[in-house]
Amino acid sequence: MASNAVEYLSSCDSKYILYILGGSAALGLLSYFIFKKKIKVAGPGVVLLHSFPPTTTIVNPSPFALKLQSFLQITGIPYEDEFDKPLGPKQKAPWIEIDGEVISDSSLIIDYLKDHFKITLDEHLSDEEQALGRMVQKTFEENTVFITVARGRIFEDSEWFFKTVDFMPWIVKKFFLWSFKRRLGGNFKSHGMDKHSDEEIRYIAEGDLKAISVILGDKHYLFGDQVTSFDCALFGYLANIIYGLNPQSWQNILLREKFPNLIEFTKRFKNEFWRDWDQRLK
Repeated sequence: MASNAVEYLSSCDSKYILYILGGSAALGLLSYFIFKKKIKVAGPGVVLLHSFPPTTTIVNPSPFALKLQSFLQITGIPYEDEFDKPLGPKQKAPWIEIDGEVISDSSLIIDYLKDHFKITLDEHLSDEEQALGRMVQKTFEENTVFITVARGRIFEDSEWFFKTVDFMPWIVKKFFLWSFKRRLGGNFKSHGMDKHSDEEIRYIAEGDLKAISVILGDKHYLFGDQVTSFDCALFGYLANIIYGLNPQSWQNILLREKFPNLIEFTKRFKNEFWRDWDQRLK
């Protein structure tokens, strides 16, 4: 059996062997990096929020995690951040633990917490406003975030983004980039986005952002002066463009030139609910 293995390896192209060895080494380092610390346990009634650490420019590089963090900030629900195991049982971030319960997916988590803590943040909204909020949120979470934030970071200017990620060793950054390119490439292909040119992608993104900009208008928040969970989601997304992408990226130029009210919304939300933003950055 041993001789057969040797013969097989000898017959393989050396580059494939290097890929295997390199991938194994990177995976080992990644596992060490993620699991090197003992996972902490929060007290009774305290949310233990698993997600990604801050970069040097944004509190959380995941729009979905930043949405959840913002919801927790606004509602005053007690929580602790845990960065040493960002991916949960569904291999998604964020996820939470609370009083022995484990919940994944930011939207499902928010619905659970609303019920658990009797949160009335959105109860003043009419059924029509609730429906509109859901449609707006699903538009940018299921479509726009991938062609703007994810595509911008991984395929268009990964060098700028990974310079802000100073909590990762360089070899782990390389592994993450390779892994995300494969994963996002598959997502783009399954959605048919890989068939579009760069110009078409930007056209689609501009249409989505225009729709959100029109709905926001000159209001303080999406539905007036009172913040809602839908504003948390919108902030999580827009902040990851404004603070999480290169300021000279086409996404940021588009916001500055055509949708300044979205920038004003993001800065207003940040100043009101994230007063310790700068202290949290790496």
